[in-house]
Amino acid sequence: MKTWITYLTALFLALATALLTGDSFWSYAVFSTAGTIAVSFASVLALLMMFVSLAGAAASLRKDRAGGKVVSSSLAWGILCTLLLPLLCALLSLVFPFSFPVSSTAGIGSVSDSYVPSVFISSWNLLFSGNVADVFSNAQSLLFPVILFAFIMGWALKPDADVIKPAYITVNSFSEVLYRLARALSAFGYIFAYITSTLLFIEIYQEKTFFVDYNFSLCLVLVPAAFSLIILPVLFEIFTKGKRNPYKILYRNIAAQVCAFSTGSYIVTMPYLMAGERYNNGVQKRIAASTTGLFYFAGRGGTAALSTFAVIGILTNVTSAPLSAAQTLIIAAACALCSFTGCFAGAGMEVMFITIASLKILDINVYSAELTVLGILPLISGLAALLDSQIALLGASVCSRKTGTEVIPPYGDII
Repeated sequence: MKTWITYLTALFLALATALLTGDSFWSYAVFSTAGTIAVSFASVLALLMMFVSLAGAAASLRKDRAGGKVVSSSLAWGILCTLLLPLLCALLSLVFPFSFPVSSTAGIGSVSDSYVPSVFISSWNLLFSGNVADVFSNAQSLLFPVILFAFIMGWALKPDADVIKPAYITVNSFSEVLYRLARALSAFGYIFAYITSTLLFIEIYQEKTFFVDYNFSLCLVLVPAAFSLIILPVLFEIFTKGKRNPYKILYRNIAAQVCAFSTGSYIVTMPYLMAGERYNNGVQKRIAASTTGLFYFAGRGGTAALSTFAVIGILTNVTSAPLSAAQTLIIAAACALCSFTGCFAGAGMEVMFITIASLKILDINVYSAELTVLGILPLISGLAALLDSQIALLGASVCSRKTGTEVIPPYGDII
């Protein structure tokens, strides 16, 4: 059975489970424990795939002198999405004004002025700690050092000498093993998707913020839906000159999108993305690995857009009045800028970090009202990761087409 059927079924079963057992403490405890195991397993596989597959991909692209085209196409797609989506979110807020409702996390504390600098300091210390064990043990929340090391290793792994070729072949063989594991995870990961989706729906059900303001909840659903179903496909058609159907790419990779939505983590979604891009979209594994790593920090348009949504909603609530067009555009620019450093905040905390960092950059004091985001953070992070996964899926196909290596597999051969 195709993954798009099994994962959607798992999602609906998770919703039913949450509605039936959402008030039970044991239900949350069981699914929270099981969810931690599922996320940890996928995170370990993502770590291995990024380190090994990206190193082999960088070496292969350098060997064929195709690295520049892949990097430039990836950055062009990723940066455009990162700048455009928050801008459109700001414009939509003018047409459909909303405010962020006060959640149960309001008044629980204050945001330290050292929070944003401490995130960069801890990331800097980890990157230059000289302790490889620390780098790999923290990769579940911060994968940037591993990606950087993989690029450096891949640069040196170029098979331009006989003594290097055995190492190059070994790395690519190990990469093939990891892709097979990722394919197996995608094929049977609907069990994990059911667990993480149930946990997400239980958190939403118990926190109740989503049900407080009908207008806010409607906008929170419709804005990402518009980006997913209209904006990103239109951008993809422009980049590919109408040669591929973006909706076919997206529905063939429902597994990655459900995983992103239910976990709110781009890192956890990486194995699903790379397996789907290769087996379902006909993207070479060296392009899949390279683009997935690049979009980790340069393709967070969904995170930037949902952060813009949060900041505008919070300020509208605090000021009790809609913001002007100039104010919303400035907020969108600040969120887009901060999104390029959002990966340093840790998996699942990117929206929270960008929201706080944007308010600090704009020198806006909302007296810790930004902490209300915590109440609905799992849902916002899930929607942001969903859009980020779509950007990565479509972006990989864009790069594959630019390099002339795209092969469209028949429907019967997809996962």
